[in-house]
Amino acid sequence: MKLDLIETFLATLTHGSIRAAARQMNLSQPGVSRKLRQLEEELGVALLQRSAQGVALTDYGEAFARRARTIVNETQRAVDEVAQMRGEREGVVRIMLAPASSVDWVARAVRLFQRDCPGVRLDIFEGMQEQAVERLRGGSLDFAVSPLWQALPESEFQVDVLQSMEMAVITRREGRFRNCRHLTELISAPWLHVGAGSHVSPLVIDLFRHFGLSAPPPQMESYSLTSTLAFLLDSDAVTLLPAKFSRQPLYAPVLTELPISDPLPTQSLYLVQRRESPLTPTSAILAGHVRRVAAQLER
Repeated sequence: MKLDLIETFLATLTHGSIRAAARQMNLSQPGVSRKLRQLEEELGVALLQRSAQGVALTDYGEAFARRARTIVNETQRAVDEVAQMRGEREGVVRIMLAPASSVDWVARAVRLFQRDCPGVRLDIFEGMQEQAVERLRGGSLDFAVSPLWQALPESEFQVDVLQSMEMAVITRREGRFRNCRHLTELISAPWLHVGAGSHVSPLVIDLFRHFGLSAPPPQMESYSLTSTLAFLLDSDAVTLLPAKFSRQPLYAPVLTELPISDPLPTQSLYLVQRRESPLTPTSAILAGHVRRVAAQLER
C-alpha cells in the first residue's frame, strides 16, 4: 500500500470533501477520487460515504483512519529522525502540556531547547491525560506532560515522575469563598473541575470522600487555561489546582489560596511517551531539559 493513498484519504477527511482535498493537494478531483478508489479496492471495503455535502466515514473508515494517522505521523517522525541523526537540527517537536502544572518551568525548558535546536519548530498543545493519551496513540505527539488520573498500561506507555505538586483550593482574591477554612463550607460552592475527562475531577472526589463527604457537582469542566482563568476571575468559582499556579507573579495579584485547614493531597506530574515510538534526537533534547528543570525546582 502506497503512502500517498493514505495521505489522500486523510486529506479528504481533514478537508471534508474530495473537491477541497484536491485543491489543498494541488490535484484534480478525478485524481483524488482515483486514489481513494484504489485504496478501497486494496482493502476490499468502502471507507467513505460520498454525497453532495461531502464525505463521511464508514465503520471500516473509522477503524482505518485511526491507524492511518499513526502511519503518517510515524513516517514523518522517521524522516525527521534520520535527518537529525545526520546532524541536521530541523523538523518539528510536538508536545502537550497541562498548563497549570507546568507554569513554573515550561518557559525555562523551552528557552534551553531553542538555544540547542534553533532550527526546530516546537508545537505546544494544551490538554490533560485524556487528550494526551488519544494524541500519543495517534502518533501526533512526541510526549506529554500531565498529571495522571488513572494508571496507564505499562506495555504501551513509559511514564516518568517529574514533580510532586502541592495542591490548593483557589478562587479570585475577592471571591465569596476566599476565607473558607473547611471543605464542608465549599459543598455548595460553584466548583470548576479542571478537565479530567470524567466530568468530576477524581482528585476532588477523593478529597471529599476522604472526609466522608460527597464531591460537589461541577458547574463547569474546563480543558483550557484561558477558560479556567476567565471563569475564576469573573465568578465566585473555586477549583483545585497546583498551589504553584496561584503563587506565580502573574496570577498572585488576582487569585488566592483558600486557608483550608483540612489536609490537601499532593499530585505528581509525569512525562508520558509511547514505548513503541522512541523520541527523535531533538524531542529527546527537549525531554531532557524538561526533566532537568523540573528536578531543579524539586530541590
